[in-house]
Amino acid sequence: MGLEMREVLPSAYNTITSNRSIGYTMESAIADIIDNSISANATRIDIITPPDSGSIVCYICDDGTGMDIHELDNAMTFGGRDYIEHRKSTDLGRYGLGLKTASLSQCRRFSVITKKGGRTLIGGCWDLDIVKSHNEWKYLVLSESECNKILENTPVKQYKSGTIVFWEKFDRIQDTSGEKKFIEFSKQLSKTQDHLELVFHRYLSGDAGIKKISIVCNGRILEPNDPFLSNHNPAVVEPIVIPVGKERITVISHKLIHPSKISREIADRLEVKGTLLNTQGFYVYRNKRLLIWGTWFGLAHKVDKTKLCRIQIDIPNSLDHLWSLDIKKSSAVPPAFLKDQLEKIISNVTNISIRTFEKRVRSNKDRTPYWVRLVLEEKFSTYQINRENPLIKSLRASMNDQQSILLESLLKNLETYFPISQLHVDLQKDYSITNEADAENTNLKRLESSYNELVKLGIQREVILKMEPFCNSRKFIEEKGKKN
Repeated sequence: MGLEMREVLPSAYNTITSNRSIGYTMESAIADIIDNSISANATRIDIITPPDSGSIVCYICDDGTGMDIHELDNAMTFGGRDYIEHRKSTDLGRYGLGLKTASLSQCRRFSVITKKGGRTLIGGCWDLDIVKSHNEWKYLVLSESECNKILENTPVKQYKSGTIVFWEKFDRIQDTSGEKKFIEFSKQLSKTQDHLELVFHRYLSGDAGIKKISIVCNGRILEPNDPFLSNHNPAVVEPIVIPVGKERITVISHKLIHPSKISREIADRLEVKGTLLNTQGFYVYRNKRLLIWGTWFGLAHKVDKTKLCRIQIDIPNSLDHLWSLDIKKSSAVPPAFLKDQLEKIISNVTNISIRTFEKRVRSNKDRTPYWVRLVLEEKFSTYQINRENPLIKSLRASMNDQQSILLESLLKNLETYFPISQLHVDLQKDYSITNEADAENTNLKRLESSYNELVKLGIQREVILKMEPFCNSRKFIEEKGKKN
């Protein structure tokens, strides 16, 4: 039986323009360009957006190894390499499409200017307006003078080797923002800096086994944003190594410190893509570059009591195909054979997170709280003001019958109209509840002042030390024990 085959040549313009809408944002597009710089052994990457150019332009420059003409041709070719077989283990690329698709997702024209080992500048350009008029799979070769014109505005002119990716004709921002295009561009650039500080935090901090890099945006040096707060809180368990053929996947479980101990500045950085609630979950790194984060991959639900859990997964680029990694490197799915092991890991670390919250509300026989929790039936509970609290008992003892009735009415109303819904919203947003008595951080002078006031009211000292917040401060109780 014969096999007839017909050649179908795709339209260059239609194919390229259709690839502009695969879902890149500015931050993911620039991150994709930086991947190429890191793969080229760059140690410094500059993002430059001159404010006085009259139109929106962006230079992404590096001091990497640069390219010769063969390498430039390959870089400018759509899908110009076998992404599985012919790449280094440290390569952050994927399909050989990132430079083109990422650039054209943001603008209609981009140029690549490069030099290698002090050789003459070479450059190429994809311009969609020219592609439209000729409809050919050919990029423009830039003259040396055109290359030098672009080079002049960048630090690459001082390097022996390096590469510039130059974006212009930002049609999409123009079409959607009009006269406010510069404002919108500035907003997107600000989000991009936050994104890069998170995605490349291990490179910015010089993690073990990789070369430290600097990323500078319009003169601002980006700082690493460690989503695990490793300097404040080490990993909670030993790393788990999962062999996959000749390769291996490393899983490290982390639990953040309690939100009350996280400053607002640090919390804002942790929440770069949302609250602690929706950023809990897996953090998948490929060659130490963060790909995807804040997801349980459908293996668990995001709930408030597990919002401190973050599980780091390190995979090599040789396992890309098993994780269904997309072109943008912003979506991945764990292979089926790994899910059972990940579920067990989730269970262990979420239990640790839950205990962190439970520890802060755990009572003991020597504690006299202001509120008591009553379990009515399964999944139902209520909170009541503790009538046995010495302050309430002392106040009631000093009242006549009418005043005592009014006090009881007040206490019941406080219980009934306690703003639980709003409190839940604030906790979901990781707001700091400033009137929460954090026993561990309560100022001893403040405790001493409150203690003396209660002594003057005639409340016995041993009773006071069982009351909140005094009973929660071991240091204060020890101090009182020494004095007595």
